Parts: sequence; structure tokens; C-alpha cells
Amino acid sequence: MLVGVLITIMISIVVGLALVPTVVTAANTAKNPTGVTLPTGLSGMIDVVSYVFVAIILLGAVAWIGGQQ
Repeated sequence: MLVGVLITIMISIVVGLALVPTVVTAANTAKNPTGVTLPTGLSGMIDVVSYVFVAIILLGAVAWIGGQQ
């Protein structure tokens, strides 16, 4: 049972990390729109989006391990 859980977590982490370039590209596109000046606060929050995405993947894996018995 535990091996199946670990394999599932590894697959979800690999898929999540494979999406990181897509998230970074989307964040860069949102940060540099054509003809629009973004407020400084919004630009700063967009910089953090990729870090939050990776943190959610890792915390979800840890929570999944902790929830299995």
C-alpha cells in the first residue's frame, strides 16, 4: 500500500514540476503586457506565483503522505 502511495506522489510531483515552465511563461506574459503599466505591488505578486506553485506541489505531497495510514 505504501509503495503505491509513494509512486502516486512521485508521479504527481513530476507532472507538477513539468508544468513549472508553463507557469513561469504565463507569469512573465502577465507581468509584461503590451501597452499597459502594472502597479508595482501587482508586479511583485506575479513574481511570487511560480514559487507558490512549487510550494503547493510539495506541501500537497507531504499532506498526502501524512494522510495515508
